[in-house]
Amino acid sequence: MRKKSGAESKANYLRVPITMPGEMFGYLEDLSLKAKVSGGRKLANTAIVRACINALMKLDLDVTGVRDEAELMERIMEARAKYTAGKRK
Repeated sequence: MRKKSGAESKANYLRVPITMPGEMFGYLEDLSLKAKVSGGRKLANTAIVRACINALMKLDLDVTGVRDEAELMERIMEARAKYTAGKRK
């Protein structure tokens, strides 16, 4: 079997079970299907989650003193805004 262009081996990947509300799962499914119907391919939920984590890894995310998911989301949005502002310079 030939490897897809740009694909990396998943032999060393770890399986990480995550739980989320149905609304989030539905959003992932909708995003995946939107890619397909607009001329792309249906994206696996794991591919979407990995892409999000890769994006997070590019941000200067300060998690000092974060106490909950809502505060973490706020910090992520702040880091994203700083990242975007830095790209415009």
